[in-house]
Amino acid sequence: MSTEISTSNPPISEKTISTQRTCNDSMESHQSSDRLRKVAGYIPIAVWLISVTSLLERFAYHSFLGPWQNYIQNSTTDPLHPGALGLGQSTASILVNVFLLLSFLTPIAAGIVSDNYLGRFRTISFSLCTYILGVLILLVTSIPSLVARGSGLPGLIVAMGVISFGLSGIKAALPPFIAEADQCGSDSGKITQLKSGERVVIDKELTREHAFNIYYWCVNVGAQSRIPTTFIEQAVGFWASYLMALGSLCVALVVFECGRRKYVEFEQPENVLPSVRQAAMIAVKNGFRLENAKPDIVRERDNKTVSWNDTFINELKTGLVACRSFIPFIIFILCQNQMYTNTISQAASMETHGIPNDLLPNINTVTIIVLMPLFTYLLYPLLRHFGIPLQPLARMAVGFFIEALGIGYTAGVQAWIYKSGPCYEHPRACPASKNGSVPNHVNIAAQIPIYVFQGLSETFAFPASYEYAYTQAPATMKSMVQAVLSLASAAAAIPGLALSPTYKDPDLLVMYACLSGVMFATSVLFVVYFWSPREKKSNQGATD
Repeated sequence: MSTEISTSNPPISEKTISTQRTCNDSMESHQSSDRLRKVAGYIPIAVWLISVTSLLERFAYHSFLGPWQNYIQNSTTDPLHPGALGLGQSTASILVNVFLLLSFLTPIAAGIVSDNYLGRFRTISFSLCTYILGVLILLVTSIPSLVARGSGLPGLIVAMGVISFGLSGIKAALPPFIAEADQCGSDSGKITQLKSGERVVIDKELTREHAFNIYYWCVNVGAQSRIPTTFIEQAVGFWASYLMALGSLCVALVVFECGRRKYVEFEQPENVLPSVRQAAMIAVKNGFRLENAKPDIVRERDNKTVSWNDTFINELKTGLVACRSFIPFIIFILCQNQMYTNTISQAASMETHGIPNDLLPNINTVTIIVLMPLFTYLLYPLLRHFGIPLQPLARMAVGFFIEALGIGYTAGVQAWIYKSGPCYEHPRACPASKNGSVPNHVNIAAQIPIYVFQGLSETFAFPASYEYAYTQAPATMKSMVQAVLSLASAAAAIPGLALSPTYKDPDLLVMYACLSGVMFATSVLFVVYFWSPREKKSNQGATD
């Protein structure tokens, strides 16, 4: 009996054909999407509610922070810029820097609480309530009759402590809350058709970048409260500015709570702090390398079993990469802080022609409000079209260099003041100034480019830092990594305090010049470090 051996292929079932067709369609769709232009997707209502909350919070923040330099430095009898406490420029700068230090240190604790206990929504709600209490204390103790009885300084110090505690949860939890996966970028990968007929693909990273730009734009719209407060403090009193801050915070709380049902509720993750501490200790004991804390290596070396896996260690390394990039922000924010202290005092030594000396810093926020939409909808898409995508680290670097240029220009303005009469290196402090009523003959308009440079540098650097902190942080540590960015701001207050003895004439010129030089050197080091082949590979791995 002969046996035929069939060499033909076995029959293919309909199910197999269907599966192959699906796979082929999926591959074609993927290849097609790679050829399409990437665009940002739909921004959910939750993002807008959180952004409006930040707008109102910043409105309140600048309603009390803006007048503080005059409130603390000048006395009620100052002929040009009346204040309240009369403690002088150096003491005023020290107190403001102490407040900034506190408000940027406390987010570390708030980030831990947010990530591991309360969650972001409850952390923000509790922080807003605490914030309101602090501003209420400031308002009550700034009433002129109570200031005359000595309540001004004690009330200010208590209010600073309570407000900084309230600010902690806002700084740590609000930026990551705005970009949670289900709130931003849920339509990622979807191919859609524009009104022009062009087919485009929704990109999650661009959606997140767009959301952070909206958030930062709202932050700077809120900062416009500095404009009315400069006139209110003179026409009515400082207490009226603080009352405006209180009202804005109350509205912010209402807006945020109205979105309760719009926000995505996330299941609280397991507390990772014990694992982070243990892994860090193992890494320190073994050459400061987290790779040595991976379970297989620990088991082989120490004959121990740990509770984490390789993924946890890789995520921890990714978070540390992000934290390293925040170190230059110490110098960057030190330069930015000059807007709230010394450049206001600089304006007081110039011819203001009736313009309040603390009005011009608003040019900074106006610059951001104008430039942010232009960058988001014109500059960045144009650069992507020509194959030059500005990733977060690149935008930070550009911002750092512009900041160095801005502080260098500030030094130039100070040199101009010192070369002008009547008091030259001692503005409003010589007999020719007629008891401080005649400033040096330099027009306050010379300060305008200072705030344009500051706004331009912020437009590049700060939204990029929020985005980078979120994308590089592990899912269980997003608020903590965001808080590390705030810690860089706290660290900036330390050299600010160390420099406080130079916050007086005629030392200001040297101070500004040195600050500009240090900022430029920091920018160069940032580029050299993060664009080295080793670091580019590390960052690429972290992103992947």
